[in-house]
Amino acid sequence: MAIVTLSRGFPAGCHAVAQAAAASLRYPSVGREILVEAAAKLGVSADLLGSRIDQAPNLWSRLTAQRHGYVTAIQAALAEHALAGDLVYDSYAGHLLLQDLPFVLRVRIVAPLEMRIREAMEAEKLTRDQAEASVRRYDEVRGRWTKTIYGVDWSDASLYDAVLNLEQLSVDEAADCIVRMARHPRFAIGEESRRRLQDFALVTRTRLALERSPATRGLAMDVTARCGVVVARVGALDASMTGPLLEVFRGEVMSVLTAVEGVQRAELHVEPRVPFP
Repeated sequence: MAIVTLSRGFPAGCHAVAQAAAASLRYPSVGREILVEAAAKLGVSADLLGSRIDQAPNLWSRLTAQRHGYVTAIQAALAEHALAGDLVYDSYAGHLLLQDLPFVLRVRIVAPLEMRIREAMEAEKLTRDQAEASVRRYDEVRGRWTKTIYGVDWSDASLYDAVLNLEQLSVDEAADCIVRMARHPRFAIGEESRRRLQDFALVTRTRLALERSPATRGLAMDVTARCGVVVARVGALDASMTGPLLEVFRGEVMSVLTAVEGVQRAELHVEPRVPFP
């Protein structure tokens, strides 16, 4: 029982490796389904969400609030699938979306540029020049995407437990490597790991609820959860948010928190901004 995330450039054969590994492990394999489910949570189309995720980084920098909502929804959708404990995921930044779970097996699939260009030509019926431009653009956008959101270089090998190169390995050989690692006790989902999964899913569910509420959307709120108890912290509220206004705000936030599935008790800690003398 393990959770495996696969990351790659475009196209790099990652999906075929994920399918082969999932079949050997007898695990469900998910990819774009996460995007579809996230879009449904936000009330938008999967095509729209996908296009926004793949937008040029300069547009992302101008859409900070929307970006936060999109990533929150994708993370919440993925967390629900991860709850089962058996999963192979090969779509958007799984190793980063699940970075709070140390027992997740994080694998990066790489392949030489020429191999990827040939794959793109065959998959999308492109000329060589078009395929090369598509591959390079994907790498640039995805690299800057992860840098903007997570502040990391997606090609940094230290982000992964293993990097597999399809220049030397076949799809089946790469899948076999993943299967062997997934079956190692290091990545087994035990009782403590399952509890952390449940807490993580509750945190992502709560963050999504706060993001969808007009009263809390866009606020920088820290959320933690343990065994059904959710604690939300918000700081640096406007100094005018005192007295009745603060109580109204508290009531709105608490109504959001207590309505989240799985929340048994909720706490809210508010720190109003101190005005300059």
